Amino acid sequence: MAVLALALVSVGIAPALRAAPGAGDRPGCDAPPASASAQAQARREAFDAAMRAHGIPGAQLIHTRDGISEAYCHGVLNARAAATVGDDTVFQAASLSKVVAAYIALRLVDAGQLELDKPLWDYWQSPRTRDNPLARRITTRMVLDHTSGLPNWQISPSNPAIDHTPLQSKFAPGEHYAYSGEGFYLLQRTLEHLTGSSWNALAAREVFSRFDMPSSSYLTDPALHARNANGHAGNGSAEPERIFAWENTAWTLVTNAHDYDNFIQRALYRGEGLRPDTHALMFAPSSDADDPAAPSPADAFIAWGLGVGLQDADGRRLAWHWGDNPGFKAFFMLDPASGESLVLFTNSENGPAAYKQVLRTFMGPGSYPAVDWSSAQD
Repeated sequence: MAVLALALVSVGIAPALRAAPGAGDRPGCDAPPASASAQAQARREAFDAAMRAHGIPGAQLIHTRDGISEAYCHGVLNARAAATVGDDTVFQAASLSKVVAAYIALRLVDAGQLELDKPLWDYWQSPRTRDNPLARRITTRMVLDHTSGLPNWQISPSNPAIDHTPLQSKFAPGEHYAYSGEGFYLLQRTLEHLTGSSWNALAAREVFSRFDMPSSSYLTDPALHARNANGHAGNGSAEPERIFAWENTAWTLVTNAHDYDNFIQRALYRGEGLRPDTHALMFAPSSDADDPAAPSPADAFIAWGLGVGLQDADGRRLAWHWGDNPGFKAFFMLDPASGESLVLFTNSENGPAAYKQVLRTFMGPGSYPAVDWSSAQD
């Protein structure tokens, strides 16, 4: 009954069109343009139907193909209120945060401040790894391709004790793949020490200001309170509001589809700000993404580059990442060859149930094993 109620009150808003990021006005989804095609209208209806079918209160999506972006919004910020999602609504990006971190790390590699295969311990002696000789061997490359050997989380990342909790290795660095938020947080603290900058300030300088991302932050911004989407459980009930009081590059990015689409198109697709060979490393398999603790039939189709997942299926390689915070689910996919991309933010635990339907609507028919693979992870 809760899903039915949400479906009845949910609203779908037709798309607006724009040139690719950096080439024109920002996308908007508050009203359809007069020039909206029948195909765009059909995609809008399919998107709205997918959100309704899975009881997702609110969502944003931007699809870019052939240099043209379409922006779509759905539903409400909070199921208990009437405010509708617009193009300026902000969502928790969850682990899509890590892709921004990967780009920043590669920028520092190009600047000569960081080496991919030099242990992080050689740059900064973290108190969390001081008594762990295995962890002292972790390199930037191992963090980015998730072969650090660290757990996803040693302690809840929202616990202030995290910076004083020793890290325990699950296996020797480089031995095999295992997804780790702790690895990215260790990299963050190392880069903060290396640059003398807080993480949010570093991200603002290297990414947010560079790629026109005015609504993005790794910290909760009180000025954006009225634009914040609220997370929802699978039954449609609103989750408590979360405040990010300190940055964690593995999961605290707050952003919207406009900002993140700019990042995808300019940083990931075009490689702006990176040397061509460094940019290419993001999309070259660096680990096989086979975690013995989380086997999946989709393993054969998935590898990991430097900061992004790689799906090889249906005759093309696609880069992707998923985000999984309580009450918020997110996903993006990019064709590095053509620049076609999709970014989706939802304020519901039910978001992943709609991923394949949305991907097939916008990026074409396919099996999309990345969705199956991500569902098998912690």
